[in-house]
Amino acid sequence: MVEKFTDIKLLRKIPVLSALSDRELQQIINAPGNTIVEYKPKDLIIRESEIGDCMYVVLEGAVDVLIRGEGGGVIGREITIATLRAGDFFGEGSLSPDTTGRRKATVRAYLPTKLFRIDKKHVHVGVQDTHTGPRGAAAGPAAKIEDNEVKQLMKEMRMFESLKEEELATVDTWAEVIKVDPGEFVLKESESGMCLYVVLSGSVEIFTFDDADKIVILAEHMRGDYFGEQALLPGGTGKRNAYARTNGPTKLIKIPKAYFRLILNRDSVLSETLKKIGEAQKKELHEIQKK
Repeated sequence: MVEKFTDIKLLRKIPVLSALSDRELQQIINAPGNTIVEYKPKDLIIRESEIGDCMYVVLEGAVDVLIRGEGGGVIGREITIATLRAGDFFGEGSLSPDTTGRRKATVRAYLPTKLFRIDKKHVHVGVQDTHTGPRGAAAGPAAKIEDNEVKQLMKEMRMFESLKEEELATVDTWAEVIKVDPGEFVLKESESGMCLYVVLSGSVEIFTFDDADKIVILAEHMRGDYFGEQALLPGGTGKRNAYARTNGPTKLIKIPKAYFRLILNRDSVLSETLKKIGEAQKKELHEIQKK
């Protein structure tokens, strides 16, 4: 007899499904394509860069989350960045309509493992609810409040001191707010940089790897902090120099490279300060990666 998953309370703890009713969660449990699957140690569950078609909830055992190193002494090697156990979940990030649809990491079984597999069509129901807000709420007023929050935060930040009032008033035409799930990568080392990010809510961890493939935390960014600017500076490589991953549900202001360059052209003091910060970061990263 095939084992059946029945734990509605466990599904409700998953942010992307938390807005669903008990009836809708029960429909997910009963759907023929959603089932318990088992893996032996080292079995591949999902592969980085493949198109995502489902998410998983860990019921028993443990899985390793791995990424392929792109810089320093870890080029081409898979590096474990997390181990997930019973009650944890993974794979939902690539199912959001706001993403490329590709997996951002590889996942392998670490122990004999039992997972509940949920097809993407059922996850999309939850994604729509988390993007549109509580049922019955109008999207317009919520967006208006968020715009005001963005403008107020930018007014408080040194980086945006050179912006004119009319530019702040039209911030929605040149920047956007994105929502990122817990544990998702925002950027990866050696990728080409096309934008910078400002934390609106939540937090983002910046890290790299030393020569022994151990994670080295460089910073944790909270509301009002920014990251990703170094790859956008004139005269640089244009490549990211570290990894950035969310610690929990996070909102980020995404600012395109062209607009950031406009700000730098107006503000020579800011430009020079960021260059000096970049030089110090390069030295720090070099010391970490040769240890």
